[in-house]
Parts: sequence; C-alpha cells; structure tokens
Amino acid sequence: MLKKYISIALLFLSQIVISQDVNKCNTTNLVNQSIMEDSRNLIAMEEISTKNNKWVSEHKNDSKTIITVPIVVHIVYKQTHANVGSGTNISNAQIEDAIRILNEDFSKTNPEFPSPPRNTFSNLAADVQLQFCLAASDSSGNPTNGVTRTSTSKTNFDADTESNDMKRNSTNGKDGWDPEKYLNIWVCDLTNQGGGGMTLGYAYLPGSVTWSMWKDGLVVDYRYFGTVGVSAPGNDGRTPTHEIGHYLGLMHTFCEETDNNGNPICCDNDDNNWGGYVDDTPATKDIYWGSVNSSTNNNTCNDLSYSNNFNTNVLDMDENYMAYSSDTWMFTTEQAGVMNGTMNGYRSSLKNSPASVNCSGTVSINNLLNNNQIRIYPNPTKGKVLIQNLTNYKSENIIFRNILGEIVIISESNSSLVSVDISSLENGIYFVEISTKNGTRIEKIILSK
Repeated sequence: MLKKYISIALLFLSQIVISQDVNKCNTTNLVNQSIMEDSRNLIAMEEISTKNNKWVSEHKNDSKTIITVPIVVHIVYKQTHANVGSGTNISNAQIEDAIRILNEDFSKTNPEFPSPPRNTFSNLAADVQLQFCLAASDSSGNPTNGVTRTSTSKTNFDADTESNDMKRNSTNGKDGWDPEKYLNIWVCDLTNQGGGGMTLGYAYLPGSVTWSMWKDGLVVDYRYFGTVGVSAPGNDGRTPTHEIGHYLGLMHTFCEETDNNGNPICCDNDDNNWGGYVDDTPATKDIYWGSVNSSTNNNTCNDLSYSNNFNTNVLDMDENYMAYSSDTWMFTTEQAGVMNGTMNGYRSSLKNSPASVNCSGTVSINNLLNNNQIRIYPNPTKGKVLIQNLTNYKSENIIFRNILGEIVIISESNSSLVSVDISSLENGIYFVEISTKNGTRIEKIILSK
C-alpha cells in the first residue's frame, strides 16, 4: 500500500511543468528529485505537513510573538573576486540590504504598505512576525558576524546538476552550519548550462531532505541577494523572501500542473497537505511574469469551482511573494499561519536555537563600533546578552535591574566582549547599567524565552 501511495505521488510530481522560464525558482524540481532519490523524504514530508496543519488549526486564534531566526550567509565566490565587493564576493552592504528586505517583507513594513499599488487583497495581507538576524555566535559559541566567505575554483554552479555542490567543502563550496540551529543561506553564481531559463534561487520544503540535512537551507544567485552593489538591474531583492516561504512550508500560488498535452491548467496549488491547505490564495492558471498595479486584472480560474475562503470569483493574487510576478508585496494570513506552524513544529529547534544573534542588520562588527560605542545585543534576547567594546570604558561591573529598579544580576566586565546569561530571570523588561568614564549607560533589554 505504501509503495502504491509513493508511486502515485511521484506520478503527480512528474507532471509538474518546468518550462523555459519556470526555473526562476528551482524548488519544485529539486523536491521532486529528492523524493525520487529517497522515498523516505516523501513520507517525512507528509508526516510533517500533517502535524503542521494540526498545529495551525489548534493555534489559529492565538496571539503571536515575534520569532527570531538566526541566519548565516555563506558567500561562495570565484577566486578572481578576492576583494570583498568584487563580483561574486558581494559586499557587506549588499548582504545588509538583503536582510533589510527580508525583515520588511516578513513584518509587513515593506514600502508598498500601507498603500500598495492595488488594494485588491490588502485585507488578507499579513505580518508574519518573523525576524531574521545574523548569527553572533558560531556552533562553538565563538563570536561571529554571521557571514562566511569561501573562495571556489568553480566559475559557477549549475542549478540543475550541481544544485548542492556549493554546500560542501568537498565540492568546492562551504559546509553549512548545524541546520537545526541556523538558517544557512548560500550565495553564489548560479547558471543553467543545459538551458531552461535563469535560476535565481531555491530551497527545500520541510522534510524533503530529512535524510540528507546538510542540503537544508537557501541558495540565492549573488545578483539577486539585495538590491545594491553588484545586484541585477531592476531586481527587487525578493528572491530570498520567496525561497524562505518554501523553506517554511509554502508552495507556489500558481498551478504547476499541465494536461496530457503539456498545456497549463487551473488548480489551487497550495490548497493541499504539502501547501498547508492555504484557502486565502485564489486558484491560478500558469504563471504571470509581468508587473502588478492598479489596472492588473488577471483572472485565469473560476474560484467558485474550488474549496476556499472566497464566495465570489476573484482576481489572481499576482502580488503574492510566492508568485513569479515582477511586483510582489504580501503574504496572506493563512500563509503566515503555515510558516508560524513550521517554526513551532518541524523547525522549532531553529526557533529555540542557542545561537546568539545580531539584529542590528549590520554585518561588520568594526563598522558598528564607530566612536567606540558599546553594543548590547541581541535585543530581544532568549537568555544570552552580549556586550561589546567595553575595553575603552574600564567598566568594572555590569548591572541588570528589573522594572522596579532592583538589582537582579551583577556581572564582571573583564574583556571587550562580555556574555551574560539572564535566562534564569522571568520574561519581561530589564535594564542594563554600565558605568563608563563618560558616565552611566542604561539600555532596556527584553527577555523573551
């Protein structure tokens, strides 16, 4: 019975259209390959999706708090681009720009709001309440800026035949960090030597690489990670947003199936177990590549023919981050539910990662210390507080007070970087007091375990 079930699933996947331009995102193709290579991945995906959907159903009315995701960006650059900021060895500024866009998109603070180019689905647009922060400590607990830079002898990586080579030292890439503690993002030069369009990025759906977790994470072409530096002209920087949607359990909003003659058909692509039964994205036929504005009126499928939240036939949601339109600006409420379900389920170890994070959005530690300013991070914190650049201040003690002004922790400052564990305290607001030669510095810290 199990073998029959797997065969049916693989047959369904084999019908997915991979046309010339669909390779903008290679996720569907790679998930298909992963299941064919090891059928246990299919079983894992089904189990994870079922558990995730159950969590979403049970917690849909719960108030949500912001979840912090520690990320590490692996820049795998050509040997000829040894200087930071040269070609594939993208600058810190470009990395910072990519992270800025991510955090805007997942908090609904992107520039399209509060007045998007069209308001057709504004009532469904969601704040996912995820924050992506560079790792401030590596797997050994040592301070890091959350970026690795690795020279490769390869000119580029073929997204079809070398889709995971950038993820291992042994294949001219960079070994990822523990995927249960960090979201690994590999940035490199992607190509499709066999034709089939341009691949901008990809990620694996939850569970699709359960038996080879070293593959887990995002891959993004260096020209589509951020919008400054050497990024592609006209690039909106939303490729990482789209791929993290996959990483957290979302499927494309457009139909990826065809009829027996290879022609596009209508379907509700994410209203199934793998997609989290998202009912607030309309059925959509094929892919729309163009711009989305107030006059965009694509309506490729009759939504009254599908089980969803719509009681009328609505337009296609071309502005959704999981579409391929040139202008996208929103996730829906139910998509946000799926992603929060994943972070509280399959990826809960990432949510509870012991890694310290830097949420300032700045990569270079040295750039953050202009004028010898003290850095106190992460904030909010899950328990560990890092206080940096104390050398010039000759501070003897660091004092933590509660909101009543009572001293709850005293820590010695015997180096330029001090780590203080406040996880024994109750969740809430505390104040860090640092005496310096220039006076007393007091900073508010939020503890949210």
